[in-house]
Amino acid sequence: MKSILINTKKIATPYFFSTNKFFLFVISITFASTIFFLKNILMKNAYYFILIIAFGTIVSCSRSEENVSLYPPTEAIIVDELVREASLRNQEIPFKIINEDGDDLSLEATFYVDGVAINGNIFISETVGEFQVYGVYTDNGVIVTTNTEVFRVIVPKRKVVLEDYTGTWCGFCPIITAAIEEVHALTNDIAIVAIHETGSGDLDLLNFPQVDELREVFGVTGYPTGKINRTTNWLATYNPEDVLLMAGTDTNLAIAINSELSDTNELVVEVEVVYEDGSMSGDKLVVYLLESGVIQDQVNYFNNDETSPYYQLGNPIPNFVHNDGLRNSLTNLTGDEISGTAALISSRRTFSLIVPENYNNENLSIVAMVVSSDNSARNAQFAEVGENKSYE
Repeated sequence: MKSILINTKKIATPYFFSTNKFFLFVISITFASTIFFLKNILMKNAYYFILIIAFGTIVSCSRSEENVSLYPPTEAIIVDELVREASLRNQEIPFKIINEDGDDLSLEATFYVDGVAINGNIFISETVGEFQVYGVYTDNGVIVTTNTEVFRVIVPKRKVVLEDYTGTWCGFCPIITAAIEEVHALTNDIAIVAIHETGSGDLDLLNFPQVDELREVFGVTGYPTGKINRTTNWLATYNPEDVLLMAGTDTNLAIAINSELSDTNELVVEVEVVYEDGSMSGDKLVVYLLESGVIQDQVNYFNNDETSPYYQLGNPIPNFVHNDGLRNSLTNLTGDEISGTAALISSRRTFSLIVPENYNNENLSIVAMVVSSDNSARNAQFAEVGENKSYE
């Protein structure tokens, strides 16, 4: 969601040899030759003996004792963080190198994409595909080369928003749960939100306090109700094809999510949106916090239906696992306005929330969606809390 950031932590120093070893080798050969020569001519001519001693002295003293590398020393470094794994066609992709002192060396480096040097630290591709990049720079006379990182140029794919208005008291509601599970088994290009409401009995552990407001905005009059992309009713047969026909199709905007949960339970979420053709008037960003793995009995009117996956599981089904329950809205419930955003320019928003103690931090996730002025979802993204999910 940012640039490719490279940390100059050293991991290897290649071998190079000293010229001292070379000259010791020369001296050894010279000495051996001298002994052999002396043996043969010493008695013949003392004059040659003097010349040989002089030659050996010249050779042995012709270089200083300091090490002189025949090749420039080199080092390899590891990539510390790859913050944007994917980009859109024709979108600028910046590369960045930060050394151990925190200095930005990006403008001093030469970057190689698929083995070819580029000008500067910005790369643009008109075509989709997977690319490899590494950087080379000089630090105090040492040539430093980063390891190779992979990034992608993509056409965004649509993630369909599936919303399930439900409750643990609702005996007919498991039918939508089963339909969603069937869709999820066929595609990951969906973003699921289960919106719970407490009935007349026991408190639904996932009861969403603002459920009445959502019901009014989106015309929900009964349970269960399924919604596709917020505004389209998922008809009572709950046919997976209604979703699969849209899931994974090409679209013109992408969403990335990055989040971090601190030891003090502060959740910070960063959401980035980019359009191929620029934003449309009335576009809004919706960001929801979800929780999965909540255990509570579920009323089941399908206990005697042999065609149901919940046949003979009990009524209620004990210890039913409820997933993707809406817990909090980090934006306005129906979205925050996205100000005019030019084509291929990222729009970034940061949100924070103190996570209540009754949430299970291990099971939290985030759904972000861009909706039109009529509240219909144009695209969405899903990520676990702590996951850095790039454009897809």
